[in-house]
Amino acid sequence: MTQDGFVSACSLAERKLYAAALSVTANTEDAKDAVAEAIAYAWEHLKDLRDESKFDAWILRITYSQAKMIRRKSRMFENIDDWADAFAYETDHSRLEFFDILSRAGLDAESHRIITLRFLFGYTLPQIAELTGKKESSVKTKYYRALRKMADMKGLV
Repeated sequence: MTQDGFVSACSLAERKLYAAALSVTANTEDAKDAVAEAIAYAWEHLKDLRDESKFDAWILRITYSQAKMIRRKSRMFENIDDWADAFAYETDHSRLEFFDILSRAGLDAESHRIITLRFLFGYTLPQIAELTGKKESSVKTKYYRALRKMADMKGLV
């Protein structure tokens, strides 16, 4: 992948990477840091990318790793109402509502990640299994349990 190709691919994925990092860190500044660190790491390790068609999944995995490291270090969580600033540039507040639902559902980190990958990024369950390194059956179990938990939430509909 060329430098221009890398910059272009990162620009196209930037909002998704930010949303993914925000879903892990729950802190706007930490999410920005995670994306920046992920892009820097990806640039340094670009030679490790074997298949350019899998760039999005590769950089998403790196972003999740960076966000987890930052979350472990900071352990600071913001109230969901503070996330509004993170999405202020968007006229569509569906992502904010999405994160609000996930926050209120009280999902574990792995279920949260699976739901985010499925609904925010549009990955299929087999693709999520590949991205996370989990068995497809485990991903499906977590996915359907999380959906059931969200469906049972009061005040959702």
